[in-house]
Amino acid sequence: MVDRATPGLRPYQRRALEALRAAYRAGHRRALVVMPTGTGKTVLFAEIARLAKGPVLVLAHRQELVEQARQKIAQWCDDVVAVEMAEHRGLTAAATRAKITVASIQTLTRRLAQVPGDAFRLVVVDEAHHATADSYRAVLDHFDAWVLGVTATPDRGDRQALGDVFDAVAFDYDMQQAIRDGWLCPIRSFLVRTEVDFSGVRKVAGELATADVERILTRAPHLAELAHPILRERGERPTMVFAASVAHARALARVLSELAADPGFAVALDGTTEFETRRAVVERFRRGAIRVLVNCALFTEGFDVPEIAMVAIARPVLSRAFYAQMVGRGTRIARGKSDLLVLDFVPGNCRHKLIQSVDIFADQDADVVERARGIAAERSAEGEAIALEQALELARQEVEAHRASVEYRLMQRDPFAAVGVDVAAVQRRRPAGPPATEAQRRFLAKAGLPRSALEQLGAAAAEDLREQLLERRAVGLCPPKLAHRLAAFGVDAEHMYHDEARELLARLQRERGAAGKHETRDA
Repeated sequence: MVDRATPGLRPYQRRALEALRAAYRAGHRRALVVMPTGTGKTVLFAEIARLAKGPVLVLAHRQELVEQARQKIAQWCDDVVAVEMAEHRGLTAAATRAKITVASIQTLTRRLAQVPGDAFRLVVVDEAHHATADSYRAVLDHFDAWVLGVTATPDRGDRQALGDVFDAVAFDYDMQQAIRDGWLCPIRSFLVRTEVDFSGVRKVAGELATADVERILTRAPHLAELAHPILRERGERPTMVFAASVAHARALARVLSELAADPGFAVALDGTTEFETRRAVVERFRRGAIRVLVNCALFTEGFDVPEIAMVAIARPVLSRAFYAQMVGRGTRIARGKSDLLVLDFVPGNCRHKLIQSVDIFADQDADVVERARGIAAERSAEGEAIALEQALELARQEVEAHRASVEYRLMQRDPFAAVGVDVAAVQRRRPAGPPATEAQRRFLAKAGLPRSALEQLGAAAAEDLREQLLERRAVGLCPPKLAHRLAAFGVDAEHMYHDEARELLARLQRERGAAGKHETRDA
């Protein structure tokens, strides 16, 4: 498929290239490479295109991405790259075809009948998390070619499996590792609590309904709740803000500029803005003439301004992949930039669990991530941002200490903990009231509740505990005393049935007895 790579690639890019070659050799015709935003996915597939032994097609879904890919590939390969998009017909109307063509998926879908199925040796899908769409499937099925998909976010928000399109994940390089390796800048989290009430907002297509969110966030008090922290926390950081809708983006840019007493301080862009206007605004932002760029669903992919040092998520987000794309706009390294500050706005009331910056590292232990969210919130309440790596490490230490404590209680003195019944939590939840009745005490003592706990129980808490044990008994689950004895063998019996647990304990005891006899004979 490809020859040897040039030495200009970074170490992980060379590993990705070798992994891709191995995947193709193993017979996988459609392979996926996962690399975070800012780590050079375009450079990687430009090198692959340069080395490919035949024509190459690169697919993208937006005008900016087509142009960006064309420029980078042409520069890397030192060659002419054709474009098939709108009035550009470098593929379908050219007298001679270039080795590499970059095409808009929308345009190529309409002109697919004009291109032979054997026209390309390799098809590259940029931002491959879109490849489950019908348009991409039609194009990929049309060509008899090897396929490479590149993406930073493989867990697509609509839950459609990329496994339906790609045979294998050839290489996966995650954001946390890229930060540790020094290829991306560290991320600090700062949470701002607001009075926004999203409790009545509907969920549509995996996100909160845009119309409902827009109606709430464009109210003057909430615009101020967003604008003031952005101005306060950004300092001199070039800042990108992600808004909920076109109207919200424009309103927020207006309020930011008014508060900064500078009509050009913040500018809003969205998909309705002409391409040339967008390009001019982005260039002014790149030069520092515009301090804050507010956008609506426009620059979540393929936007390359490394100087961005603050990203404000001024909208609710339910998709981790979508959120990671937004944060990725600011993770590139640049001169004079030490880290990326991510500003999260936490609504006062929301029945949905919104994504926050620590959730980017979703491969972490779920308990660790949840505790890290709490640590980030605590530090933010004190007026301090915290590095995500630090929040995760502190959370990991706390979770491990808690688990060790629970394990100790399982082994030493609390049979109820062995079946997941937290006596202390029940006592905190239930008011003291009258003391436990004698009947309640006898029942719980027989179940194995320690005397020290019995003495502190009120009637309400005792009844709660009794009901939990009766529910376990009704479905035949292991009782506390038996689970506690199994814990001494390192067995978690919380979800085991009574008969199963009893048989297992008998077998373990027999095995321990046999081992003891062997040790005696050996002595």
